Amino acid sequence: MQEAADSFILHREQNGLAYLQAPLFKKAGWVDHAFSTRCGGLSSGPLATLNTGFHVGDSRENVLENRRIFFAQFNYDYRAIVSSTQVHGTTVKVFDKSNSGEGARPGSTRSWCDALVTREEGLPLAAYSADCQLIFFACPGKRPLVALAHSGWKGTLGDIAGTVVRFLKEHFSINPGRLLAGLGPVVCRSCYIVNREVAGRFQSAGWEDKTYLEPGAGGGFNLDLDAINTVQLLRAGIKENNLVQNGWCTSCRPDLFYSYRRDRGVTGRMIGFIAINNKQC
Repeated sequence: MQEAADSFILHREQNGLAYLQAPLFKKAGWVDHAFSTRCGGLSSGPLATLNTGFHVGDSRENVLENRRIFFAQFNYDYRAIVSSTQVHGTTVKVFDKSNSGEGARPGSTRSWCDALVTREEGLPLAAYSADCQLIFFACPGKRPLVALAHSGWKGTLGDIAGTVVRFLKEHFSINPGRLLAGLGPVVCRSCYIVNREVAGRFQSAGWEDKTYLEPGAGGGFNLDLDAINTVQLLRAGIKENNLVQNGWCTSCRPDLFYSYRRDRGVTGRMIGFIAINNKQC
């Protein structure tokens, strides 16, 4: 079995900003991407400090400045990002320059979906998480393509990872074997307990093996979203040496990440983005 590609690596800047990037994506040369941490912003209390979500009780001014700080690190205008209203589904949508700025300010989103795709150079696709897994995609070529998916337990159960790969194959004639894919930080199986009803749905879908689901404390079940998403990507045709694995748990690292489960819903949101830069593929 081939070794998987490098996992996401933490970078710290002098201004306090900290973020993660995947070496495999950076080596490609034409992909800009990053996953934020909670470090380096203006927010306070349980949202300290780099909260990027408008819907969690933070001030509009704090969130906009936090986004500005984060995207300035990569020379992007935070007012031009594209994001959607995340609904924990498996819908995939394509975006172009006409969508620039959708989701950049409160009330500006126009799409309800959990996976975004673009071939537009310089258009940053963005998504948010606080335990769910963001999955990054990039495909080189004369007309390169990037995509970003948000996968909580519902999206994972619905195979959003495989759905994106099949969508790219059907609509863009993308060979899955050429795709780069990266699994962002997510709540780990030790920290993620689901109830019997949710566990039963995964068991019925074929994820009953203890590698993915195992009885835990208090009658709950430990669910491994990362392991399931990994298998789904490989089954969809992603090559193992083109897969960036995840080495981070959002719940285990309160110094770096917000966690909806750990913080009982009172927490901020990290942001992930991916874009095609103007360099040659």
